[in-house]
Amino acid sequence: MTILSRKERDRELRRSDILKAAEHIFALKGYYKATIRDIAKEAQYAIGTVYLHFKDKDALYFALLEEKMKSMFLSIKEKIGQAKDIRRKLEIFVEEGLVFFEKNQDFFRIFISEENDLISERKLLKSPIGLEMQEYTTSLIKEAQGQEVVSRDFDAGQIAEVFSAIIKTVILKWLQEKEEKDDNLIDLSGVILRLFLNGAAKK
Repeated sequence: MTILSRKERDRELRRSDILKAAEHIFALKGYYKATIRDIAKEAQYAIGTVYLHFKDKDALYFALLEEKMKSMFLSIKEKIGQAKDIRRKLEIFVEEGLVFFEKNQDFFRIFISEENDLISERKLLKSPIGLEMQEYTTSLIKEAQGQEVVSRDFDAGQIAEVFSAIIKTVILKWLQEKEEKDDNLIDLSGVILRLFLNGAAKK
């Protein structure tokens, strides 16, 4: 275990304070209306202190996005680590992801609605946490193929991309219709798993 110096601990504390303040401001105002000044004021730091940790608003937002994804990924891995059946592992993967997105929906709505102009999905996928999540998802698919739960006719990486795309599509639709409906996102986990494992063809 690495022991941080007091200076390093103070730096990490300031960074954490800034990220927490940024999450609140981004959710409240949206990316384009939020300013570094707003975030500094919320965190109770000087503007210069924010710039010591993040070069601009884009870098700050992406750092916050990575922190969110890391938190979700750790939760998913921990829960899946307690399961043995691959079908249950896939269920947990979907359920934990949906619960996390719903809990943090105000923040993720910004990314989903503004990503084309703000931060490309490709950038997130190429980040360390993005690559780690892709690798982990692919390993789950390979395990499912090994137990003949998922077809071996296709590459595991390609199937993992389809799996992720189904989840993202369901989340997007839920966000778009949330004001009209009062459904919980977790209630859609069964739909995702049925589409992924059984397809949409009439049996």
